[in-house]
Amino acid sequence: MLQATEYDLGDYLAWFHRAPNIAHVERRGHLVLTAKARLLLGLAWFIVATSLVSALGAALRGLTGSGLAWFLLTAAILALLPLLAAYLLAIPLWLGEQIVQKPRAKAIIARAATTLANHPARRIAIAGSYGKTTAKEILLSVLSAGRTVAATPGNMNTPLGISRFASRLTGKEDILILELGEYYPGDIRELCELTKPHLGVITGINEAHLSKFKTLEATTATIFELADYLGEAPVYKNGENALVAARARSDDPLLYTRAGVNGWKVSAIEIAIDHTSFTARRGSTTIRARSGLLGAHNLGPLVAAIDIATELGLTPTQIEAGLADTKPYEHRMQPRLQHGATIVDDTYNGNVDGVRAGLDWLAAVPATRRVYITPGLVEQGNRTAQVHEAIGGLIAAALTSPTDLVVLMRNTTTPHVEKGLQEAKFAGRLQIVDDPLKFYSNLEQFVAAGDVVLMQNDWTDNYS
Repeated sequence: MLQATEYDLGDYLAWFHRAPNIAHVERRGHLVLTAKARLLLGLAWFIVATSLVSALGAALRGLTGSGLAWFLLTAAILALLPLLAAYLLAIPLWLGEQIVQKPRAKAIIARAATTLANHPARRIAIAGSYGKTTAKEILLSVLSAGRTVAATPGNMNTPLGISRFASRLTGKEDILILELGEYYPGDIRELCELTKPHLGVITGINEAHLSKFKTLEATTATIFELADYLGEAPVYKNGENALVAARARSDDPLLYTRAGVNGWKVSAIEIAIDHTSFTARRGSTTIRARSGLLGAHNLGPLVAAIDIATELGLTPTQIEAGLADTKPYEHRMQPRLQHGATIVDDTYNGNVDGVRAGLDWLAAVPATRRVYITPGLVEQGNRTAQVHEAIGGLIAAALTSPTDLVVLMRNTTTPHVEKGLQEAKFAGRLQIVDDPLKFYSNLEQFVAAGDVVLMQNDWTDNYS
């Protein structure tokens, strides 16, 4: 669980306090034996062995003497062993962070700040509660058609992650695309000071990480630290997100939507089971776009990429080629065929806007039977019930046939989704699964030809 919570002591202890039975929590995750994990595992076994030796010693004293107290001490040691191990492990971890990791990270970040400050590339920073990775990968595909581009890989969006990315740069890149992660107020401002971007993209704001931010106002203020840092420099903002649109000027030409951005007008939209296509026009310039990305919610980021690429000097031919290279990313609306069924993996989605977008796509494509699978969302804070009841309503609106099926993974959000389904008069069937690993492992036995299956969200062990 320390590894599952990324060795964050606060998150680890919060999980430990709320876990009802730690013996049954880890259903899917597995320990990756890194050097840190091996050290902590060794310390854990040392704590267990020491405790057992102490218990044995107390028991022997009880046998050789006359004191009932030694037997009580033995029982206490054995009973408290899980608690002792859980808390005592935090001590060497904290010491290691203070003595080794923090000084080392500080030095790595300082070197990266110098590297990035001296790098000649144009730097694009992306911030938001959701959609950052998709926007980053779209820009990487499109801009790479005409420029030398590097982008932060995976979810490397923390100061240390970005610093490690910076250490691999050659200095010959024309454009750097940087995903900025936010978990606490001030995070985006800190990352802007490190990366010094020239252009920004704000992808959207919602309840993701609300358990840390506590309020949507704090989330909004943190994400807009990017716009505050950039000042008069260009910042593209998702005009389809209510919280972003409310913070931006209504006449801001860089508010992007599926209708267009900065004079570009989108038409001839086709949403298919394996692609999205459209035409973008501005003045005498026409771009015919075909993307492997699924869903109308991608139109806004795609047309924003067209405008950014144009401003950076790419030709329409280069932009069309770059758009053709965009494709679903791992676990993000990623389709595969199985036994004649189309299964779309959107399990990295973790927000209600992504749920809405996926369900819109599911409702729009032809299917013999629509199947929606979800465990619900994590980190929704005090809006957990409200968000999941709303999700139930969204599901009911998208799956309207009596043959359609909703599969919920049983956890604390399940009753709220059920309530939303009932209030929206869901017409299909509901199945609740107690063993997610078994269900996902046997999915091929569950689907049939003509099914369109959408799997959304993930519920990792540390949220049990």
